[in-house]
Amino acid sequence: MSHDPSLTPANEIAGDSDASSETFFQRNQVLLATRAADALNVGREAEARARDAGDGLGIVRALLLQGMAQDALGHAERDATLALALQQAEAIGEPVTLIRAVNSQIVVDIHRGRYADALWRGQSMLGMAHALRRNDLLLRLTMNLGTALGLIGEHELAISMFNECLGLLAGDDAGVRQQRVRIVNNMAWAWLGVARAAAEERPDGALAALASAKQLAQQACDGALAEAHGALRAGSLDTLVGVLLEMGEEAEALTWVEKVERQSEAMLQPHTIAWGTSTLARCRVEVAHADVDLAAVERRLREIEALPGSRFRTGELHASLCLCLSEVLSRLGQHQEALRYHRQWMQFEARTQSLLAREHAMAVHRTMESLWGETEEFITHDLRNPLGAALVQIDSITPRMLDERSQAPLGDARRHVRQAFETADHYLAIVRARNLRRASLSMVDLAELVDDVGERLAPPASAAVRLERDVEWGLEIRGDRISLLMALDQLLRMALNGTPPGGTVNWTLRADQAYAVLAVEGGAMAWAPHGAWRAFAATGSGDRRDMASAMLTRVAQLHDSRIEPVSGLADGARIEWRFPLVE
Repeated sequence: MSHDPSLTPANEIAGDSDASSETFFQRNQVLLATRAADALNVGREAEARARDAGDGLGIVRALLLQGMAQDALGHAERDATLALALQQAEAIGEPVTLIRAVNSQIVVDIHRGRYADALWRGQSMLGMAHALRRNDLLLRLTMNLGTALGLIGEHELAISMFNECLGLLAGDDAGVRQQRVRIVNNMAWAWLGVARAAAEERPDGALAALASAKQLAQQACDGALAEAHGALRAGSLDTLVGVLLEMGEEAEALTWVEKVERQSEAMLQPHTIAWGTSTLARCRVEVAHADVDLAAVERRLREIEALPGSRFRTGELHASLCLCLSEVLSRLGQHQEALRYHRQWMQFEARTQSLLAREHAMAVHRTMESLWGETEEFITHDLRNPLGAALVQIDSITPRMLDERSQAPLGDARRHVRQAFETADHYLAIVRARNLRRASLSMVDLAELVDDVGERLAPPASAAVRLERDVEWGLEIRGDRISLLMALDQLLRMALNGTPPGGTVNWTLRADQAYAVLAVEGGAMAWAPHGAWRAFAATGSGDRRDMASAMLTRVAQLHDSRIEPVSGLADGARIEWRFPLVE
């Protein structure tokens, strides 16, 4: 018989509070699964040690462990802890820890009903996880994506995601076996969703889906009983009971409840989340029988209702609890209170349907927006490249190669192709900035970019316009290098082109408290009025001045920065761009 770690004294499975290593989570896995309160203490100790050592990554890892432990314990502080972990992970930008933090935030989004946000977060991290070749990170992302898809009603897509998860598993240690049980259990839940969706239109399909759900749920429950993990057993039992009750097989459901309780007595400690989940499953089964001690069922339901945390006050567990209490109280003759709980259940169902419709629409909109953005970027690239090639060919023709009558049309052709090329450049920058998300930003040396653009566009000494540059080094921001280069290039070109012969353009970068301030000062600059970006985004049209200003405005929005003229747009105009510095 295998040893049950949940029965091991805490000091024998004490967690490791050194969060300086990537293996921190693996070292605390058993503690988190069996003694969440001890894991929370380890996380707090690890955070204190990391702060003393100035270890930013260690602080994030410690916060993530605390958030996971608070989640297992049902503590309301979980959301704030995980939000702080994500904020600090984004500031550091280390890919593995960032993906872990985003994954934890996805769990919060799912619990809060923000399914479209969960899908967007997961999709934004998939490419990075693939690039890192980290199956463990891919597994959690894919599993969370499948859960969010199932919750917005895309059950068949969810099943395909869970199948992908199974393909990412390797090995046969306890962690892998438990993940396999979770995935199979999630697949059973998704098949139950398929059955419910098909119940009216395709009864035969619904029966087949229920049969698949039952087979998978039983497999998950059997697998959970082989593992020393109380929460895993309770969650698998909850899914199986739901499937069996849907099929009208109350007797078999009761058999499974008794089997799990008998084999899990030491793991389902009273007044824990796992105990509440398994006890609620028993109550659901008992309420389905006519001959039952209703007073005893009510007492257990009241104990579940009194559990701390939000697990039984929101979501499906809350709905099941309200429905059970409504049925029990009605049969006990307490009709007024029964009606109150029934109303709570109906309100939950109404809110859920409204929420799912909204979240489904948001998810579809974001997916279409992403696909459209990728298409726009592809088309713009295809337009820009031949224009660039045409410019090279035109510029290779010297005046001596043409007679006098041909030189003017060639000059017009060069001007029109260059304008088209610049328009494609502006539009490509807008599309790139619109499709980028803040999670994709990384550390950028702004001083280096500003100096590079100034060096590249500086007019020769013999030119009619001079460029004066003054750059303060060491100013770092979170940004996208490519879109920033395109925007800085456009801003400086605007100043150089608007400055009359004999004039000077000043191109400066300075720190101002928590900001880096880029200033360009010169002649008249073609700056579109406030709101050009919104107008351009709504219509997709506008002159070249509007498009350039729209691109600059959108890039500024992406970087949480502010760009605006601080003096008139006549001669001597000055435009400042303020970026928040990385601490």
